[in-house]
Order: sequence, then C-alpha cells, then structure tokens
Amino acid sequence: MLERQARFTLSLSLARTVGIVLRTAHLGAMAVLMGGAWLGIPASALHAWLVATALTGVALLASEASHSRHWVYQGRGLLVLAHVGAAGLAQALGPGVMMAALVVGAVGSHLPKSIRTWSLRHRAVVDHRPDASGRGEDPW
Repeated sequence: MLERQARFTLSLSLARTVGIVLRTAHLGAMAVLMGGAWLGIPASALHAWLVATALTGVALLASEASHSRHWVYQGRGLLVLAHVGAAGLAQALGPGVMMAALVVGAVGSHLPKSIRTWSLRHRAVVDHRPDASGRGEDPW
C-alpha cells in the first residue's frame, strides 16, 4: 500500500512539474509574441514565437484536459476554448484581440476552483480527483 501511494505521489509531482514547465514556456513565448505585435514588429519576424506559443498552448491544453473527462464543458475548459478562439482571431483582428486572449487566459487560470470545475452539462461542480489507486470516484 505504501509503495502504491509513493508511486501516486511521484506521478502527481511529475504531472505538476510538467504543467509548470509548459505554462512557463507558453507565457514566455506569448510575451515575446505579444510584445512584438504591440511594437509593430513584422509578422514574419514573429513567426517562430507564434509557433512556440501555439505548440506550448496545445501541450498545455492536453495536460489540463487530462485532469477530468468533464474538462471541456467545465468552466476551465470553456475559458480555454474562449482563450484559443480569441488567440486565433488575433492575427486577423490585431493586438487588441491578442490582449483579450491574454486577459481570458489569465482570469481563467486564477478563478476559484468552484468556478473552474463547475460543469455546464451537470449544472454543478464536478471535480474528479483520483484516489491513491489512480481510479477515483466519478459521480457521472
């Protein structure tokens, strides 16, 4: 039993570390991209930063979505979809929309857990956390 708990704790620590690294890389790439856009740097000069922002964003999305099968219709998933949608429109509509994407992402990351885990489908908070066995209880 103790060995199983140690593996579970290690896997949580690894998942948390990966999440922190991905979020940091995403914020760094996005900061350069957004700063360049606001300063009027040509899009061709920012292409590598756009790709880095998109790739780290996709990896971060996959990491976050793995937390719950309900993620896509919880507050956290809905805000990520709004963030990605605004980011996708930024190139066509300008840096103001990129700023909106930044605000949605920042606000979504710092909302209380009860809002982030609220499910549009269930009309309630749905927080699936695995137990030490890795299975957990999922009421739906």
